[in-house]
Amino acid sequence: MGMLLGASLLILWLQPVWVNSQQKNDDQQVKQNPPSLSVQEGGISILNCDYTNSMFDYFLWYKKYPAEGPTSLISISSVKDKNEEGRFTVFLNKSAKHLSLHIGASQPGDSAMYLCAASTSITWGMIEDEELS
Repeated sequence: MGMLLGASLLILWLQPVWVNSQQKNDDQQVKQNPPSLSVQEGGISILNCDYTNSMFDYFLWYKKYPAEGPTSLISISSVKDKNEEGRFTVFLNKSAKHLSLHIGASQPGDSAMYLCAASTSITWGMIEDEELS
């Protein structure tokens, strides 16, 4: 008996996020790339985020579905270079001012908007995420 194998295509949409520091300096920001990403189901998705403010100490990835608010996905503080939670891993390279989100074994439900945020001070939502890791 033959088996029919089908491949699904996931589209992970990213929206660039600009985060200004408290210094009101326009070149203190966070940028995501690429603007969108197509991944085959079961594959690995890698989303990148660069920042310019070396004072940023806390980084958080959010996931947002259409018509819903963003939900916290995974976070990392500057004292770590890697944080892993299930299929999600975030890597931080502080010297390069770069972080990346790796999503293993991509699934159709992963198709969403992903947002990267950075802060110079910890917020309550980030405390909860760090305590869970």
